Amino acid sequence: MIIMAVNSGGSSIKYELFSIEEEKEQSLSRGSVKRLYRPDSFWEGEKEGIKSRKEVPDLDHEKGLRLIIDILTQEGPLHSIQEIEAVGIKLINGGAEVTQTSFIDSGVVQALQDLSEVTSVHNPPSLLAIEMFQKILPQTPLVGVFETTFHLSIPLPYRTYGLPWELSQKYGLKKLGFHGNSHRYIAERIASLASRAQKVISCHLGSGCSVCAIKEGRSLDISSGFTPQSGTIMSTRPGDFDPQIITYLEEKANFSPQEINRILTRESGLLGISGLSGEMWELEELSQKGEERAKLAVEVFVYQVKKYIGAFVALLNGLDSLVFTGGIGENDSFIREKVGNNLDYLGIKIDREKNQEIKGKEGKISSSTSPVEVWVIPTNEELMVARETAKIVKERRK
Repeated sequence: MIIMAVNSGGSSIKYELFSIEEEKEQSLSRGSVKRLYRPDSFWEGEKEGIKSRKEVPDLDHEKGLRLIIDILTQEGPLHSIQEIEAVGIKLINGGAEVTQTSFIDSGVVQALQDLSEVTSVHNPPSLLAIEMFQKILPQTPLVGVFETTFHLSIPLPYRTYGLPWELSQKYGLKKLGFHGNSHRYIAERIASLASRAQKVISCHLGSGCSVCAIKEGRSLDISSGFTPQSGTIMSTRPGDFDPQIITYLEEKANFSPQEINRILTRESGLLGISGLSGEMWELEELSQKGEERAKLAVEVFVYQVKKYIGAFVALLNGLDSLVFTGGIGENDSFIREKVGNNLDYLGIKIDREKNQEIKGKEGKISSSTSPVEVWVIPTNEELMVARETAKIVKERRK
């Protein structure tokens, strides 16, 4: 079965084409279009180990998807677009209405639209991708693979907010959890790598972040909540903070809900503290040059990740393996070292030399005397999207 996995963001579209049979999974082609809605937009991809790049100015979501389809059919591996048997789209937040892998219909679209204001970074680009694929491949099944699916195993007491019960029930206000495709991949991969993987903490650290407690391969708790906003501080999102601040700002600064939403999604986090950048690598460079607010932003990030690790070790009643993944987790040895510092009492000891050798590849970075194994594992969300898509399509065919 030929499956196309798609991740549509605000400024980019990532994709990977898979052939998935009973016992065999093969990546046929992968790539992305980046810098959408800019004159310097481009496509880059990889097929059979060969990387390519095309400068294509002024791409938007529709032009970007059509370019991807043209490249796949004109340059291979496809002869015809009809060879794609299903498209799996990574979806973030359908609220309490849609929490697991589903064929995309009007109900799914409505659920995404209903949460677009509070998930404004993710849902609108996903809706654009759905609209475009319905035009380009009207007869091909579209499957929504939700981030929340992996977290359905979180117990009710861990996902319940201290809000009036009637409001929570009416509007579905509860912890849903995100980065589920990434954490599920980590749960499956660490089970085949580590000597013990019953109690695992997965740290997905990138422009968006979440820390997940995994027990026996299932999500037990997650730092994110009803939206991807909560948890650890992120590139432009604040993570956890006192919710009364919102009403305070509405009263004192006369901010509208739209302005508050903009602040929370695009002007907060690492960018908000530093006033300079939301990119970790840039903040580290600026810190070394003496920029105090950049240094503070990095320190806040490390503190918050470390805090969740400690909390989840308590919840798991111990720890077998700690995993770093995501753009920062996979590539930034400095952040990994800082997060792991002074956690010896939890059994976490990172080997500095091993840690510095690992960048963008899989490897164990814990010392030989560390009771807890510490790993860097590049995530593969596209593979998880393709697997889930193939599964639901096969079930429908039966």
